[in-house]
Amino acid sequence: MTNRTGSYRRVAVAGGVGTFIEVYDLLIYGYLATVLAAQFFPSGDPASALLATFAVFAAGAFVRPLGSVLFGHLGDRFGRRFALTFALLLMTAATVAFGLLPNYAAVGLLAPVLVVLCRVVQALSASAELPGAMLLMLEHAPAGRRGLTAAIANVASVLATAAAATVSLVLARTLTPVQLADWGWRVAFLAAAPIGLVGLYVRTRLLDSPAFVALGELARAGRTPLVQALTTAKLGMIVLAVWFAAQTIGGFTLSVAMPAYLIRTGLSPADAYTANLAGVLTSAVFAVLGGYLVDRFPLRRMAIVVMAGVAVTAVPGFLIITEHRSLTGAVLGQALCSIFLGPAYSVGAVLAMTWFPTGIRFTAFAVPLGTATAVFGATAPFVSTWLTTVTRSPLAPGWYLFVAATAATVAVVIGTGRLGQRSFPGSLPRSSDGINSA
Repeated sequence: MTNRTGSYRRVAVAGGVGTFIEVYDLLIYGYLATVLAAQFFPSGDPASALLATFAVFAAGAFVRPLGSVLFGHLGDRFGRRFALTFALLLMTAATVAFGLLPNYAAVGLLAPVLVVLCRVVQALSASAELPGAMLLMLEHAPAGRRGLTAAIANVASVLATAAAATVSLVLARTLTPVQLADWGWRVAFLAAAPIGLVGLYVRTRLLDSPAFVALGELARAGRTPLVQALTTAKLGMIVLAVWFAAQTIGGFTLSVAMPAYLIRTGLSPADAYTANLAGVLTSAVFAVLGGYLVDRFPLRRMAIVVMAGVAVTAVPGFLIITEHRSLTGAVLGQALCSIFLGPAYSVGAVLAMTWFPTGIRFTAFAVPLGTATAVFGATAPFVSTWLTTVTRSPLAPGWYLFVAATAATVAVVIGTGRLGQRSFPGSLPRSSDGINSA
């Protein structure tokens, strides 16, 4: 028992560290969007330059479905550890390369081309990290601690967002605007080098989950996880795609787009980063609370409450931000939106554990998440900025999140009702009450 507990804790820490590194590398781009816009997409109109910056962010993420299929196959065929280590190596290399890129003034149109290339590699590797790390941790977790374990990975993601916000805040407060634009932004990206080495060291010492090892070579040989997943688990994948569409719209809007949004409403960069840091820390707190509750209440009920809560708080959160136009208002508005967004990813991960068998679980989880992230999440900063510009309503991002979360609530009500009646060989039962309990 002691050895098993120690192994579980080591995997939880290792999975959390890897997720932290991946998300930090990914989101620092969003936090420095206003600086990067001037460096790589110069324009007489700041709004147009910002739109171009977020368009590149979205374009890179369109490879996520491809990455989900690729890494899902690797994770289901060769092991979670192999897929995660390879993904982290790609992410770290691309992020460090980004920190060394010449700007538009130095090489002209080649600069944005190189930005797109780095973003594509980052997004490709990110398609494996969150689902892979979450599954590795959950497959090691005791049955009664899966919600809390999912929260660990979620908290690691939120804390990485907080770290990116902190780095951006420190740079904004200690450097002049000229210094930040000249070389300061590079520091944030190059910091991924030592962090990435630590992550790779930890990842190479991970053990694959007992559930995966138990499949054996013969069970894994010759399989095509994607075909098998689409054949046997299509409904669950569709419901997860709708769920993660709403979750990633909220997550990317609050983490990536929010600093630029706050700056456009009149806050200083330092205040915008401070408010965003407070928001993501609030999300971490409620992620842990949500994980605790997932282990103690019927999963279907928790899923409905969480996503309905995201819908209900979306517009009021943005209303608080826009009405006050202050640091206090920004903190309170983001905190309100984060109450239910915090546990949303954890709930989705536990749904995947319940619905999908071990042999296709990586693919069946990663493909809906990667597709939803590409189509809805990664485009959310662009769409939110565009909606705000076109409608001239600062509440537009809140309404966008409201519509997405409402659709996800309906999907989870219908989907969990049907999927609760099914049993996939190799899936992990959550508890005796089942997912269909209300």
